[in-house]
Amino acid sequence: MFLPERMPMPPLSVRLALLVAAGLIAAPVLAQRAAENALQAADDGFGTAIGRESIGLYSADDIRGFSAVDAGNVRLEGLYFDPASLPPSLLRGTTSIRVGLAAQGFAFPAPTGVVDIRLRHAGTRPAATLFLSADSFGFITGEATWDQPLGSGIGLAVGAGAYREAYPNGTTDQTYTANATLDWQISRRLKLTALASATMVRAAEPPPVYLTADGQPPPRVDRGRFQGPDGLFNSRDRRTLGLIGDWQAGPWHLQAGLFHSKSDAPRTVANLYLDVTTTGAAQQLLVVDPAGRNRVTSGELRLDRSITDGPRTHMITLSARWRDRQRQFGGSALVDLGSVQLNQPAPPLPALPGFGPRDDDRIRQATVGLAYELRWPGIANLSLGLQKTRYRKQATPAASPPATERASPWLVTAAAAIPITQRLGSYASFAQGLEDSGAAPGSASNRNQPLPASATRQIDAGLRWQVAGPLALVAGVFELSRPYFQFDATGRFSRLGDTRSRGLELSLSGPLSPRLDILAGAVIGRTSVVSAAVRDGLVGSRAVGRPDGRGSIALEWRPAFASGLRINAAVNHITPVVASNDNKARAPARTTIDLGLRQALKIAAAPAQLRLVVTNIANQYGVEVLGSGVYDISAGRAAQLSLGVDF
Repeated sequence: MFLPERMPMPPLSVRLALLVAAGLIAAPVLAQRAAENALQAADDGFGTAIGRESIGLYSADDIRGFSAVDAGNVRLEGLYFDPASLPPSLLRGTTSIRVGLAAQGFAFPAPTGVVDIRLRHAGTRPAATLFLSADSFGFITGEATWDQPLGSGIGLAVGAGAYREAYPNGTTDQTYTANATLDWQISRRLKLTALASATMVRAAEPPPVYLTADGQPPPRVDRGRFQGPDGLFNSRDRRTLGLIGDWQAGPWHLQAGLFHSKSDAPRTVANLYLDVTTTGAAQQLLVVDPAGRNRVTSGELRLDRSITDGPRTHMITLSARWRDRQRQFGGSALVDLGSVQLNQPAPPLPALPGFGPRDDDRIRQATVGLAYELRWPGIANLSLGLQKTRYRKQATPAASPPATERASPWLVTAAAAIPITQRLGSYASFAQGLEDSGAAPGSASNRNQPLPASATRQIDAGLRWQVAGPLALVAGVFELSRPYFQFDATGRFSRLGDTRSRGLELSLSGPLSPRLDILAGAVIGRTSVVSAAVRDGLVGSRAVGRPDGRGSIALEWRPAFASGLRINAAVNHITPVVASNDNKARAPARTTIDLGLRQALKIAAAPAQLRLVVTNIANQYGVEVLGSGVYDISAGRAAQLSLGVDF
């Protein structure tokens, strides 16, 4: 495959300005999905997903050890969006993790980082894509997309998918999804975008969760064997609706977005193995919940005014954001299956007991903000933001009086990006936030209960070096402070103090040669717990589930002897992970290697891509730490074959 001719690189000050603005002016993702390639789409090694592929150090649910989705730090087409669950990959064009310098493209960056979602839009010509894949676990995928310009500035992009999902823990489900994006360029200045998606998950076997008697990792669990009873399933219905308006006239730019997201569960089941011993003996408990709901309406209205002052550009931003999240949960029924042995058939399912009353929870939050940005090529990019947020959470338990939590803090953000030489630039930022903390996990005694809002703070700084051409190295340090939620001695998931995360982040991305590209990311640091319990020696000083280091290196080689062939290799490493509140348990370090290839070809004159990838090629075994003494198993070796065709 031929690479495009390289153009001369602009000065670093211009490249810094373009990178900082990337979150605001990212190009739409158009058709030709068969050749989607996350490595080629990535700006850095911190995390990128395009369609069904993802790559990089972080994901939406794990940025510097925390979930940006739970924290409410998702942006859809640059606008504030609080999802009950992320929209399906068929609706999303790219999903990028913005931390450090890349997060400065937003007027009000968030301490935990930003999940930047860009929609898939129709192109200027009719197009369709068919995608099929299967892997050795039995995961089967069928997807189809269709893009159709309708004339008069209107374009429609639709997609549908059917999945027989299968996972290393032996669970399976059936998932169906459909989505549509409608763009209407009403005039040169005004554009409207409507979006909708629907996902149904059915016959989802409840994944096993292992809570060990001594807090240490459980004995080896057979991969691919479902550890649970037959005939009891989870199900879930997800919907996303949205309308986006974009109007620009001269120096004025007005954007508005209104979104509704829901994730309703007709029934959910937690499949718990309690008091697991070193011999594999355990007590199995099923926690079955009646119908529950999680629905959110959110949006943002933002007005930008740019002022040109010689070589300088001043940008003033006024923003109003709001959200209204309503949850219904609880009423659990407990099904005790008694003594069991891991890796053996589960006992038969008894009759289910009746459900109890359910709890209601509602969060309403409104935020207004004013930001100023100075863009001065060759000198500096500076920004300062001030927000006032009003947060109100009302809990209505079925068995006790309602309780209300309120907060109304001022939040400050500040950032700078300053070139040092033509190829070396620096950046620094400070951000405060009032972020969601998500809900208690299914293995907790207060299962699904929404957690209190978290006051968060982050400081980061670093350097970006343009090594050669597009090859870029980013090195930065950060400190992130936020409340610490974890399992206590009674099994309740609650606040045990605060955490202070300090670390060094590295990213290297770009071509090493005309035919070899690299995308690498690493984080090295420590998350410490600060609380009276630590000072009294009741819990350890290390946060559960936070490794001291993790890294990934991905390479793509395009050999000259085979036109259209791309060979991929990736190495992923994670250091030992603290797995108990007393810090005595550790999940072992783990290194995995992935190998794959892509071959561009033609099928009846239609462009196509055949891909084969083998993940965890050495079949390394490991465990994932879900909480103090709470575990799941890691993925084993899997081979996947896929074919995508553009019509």
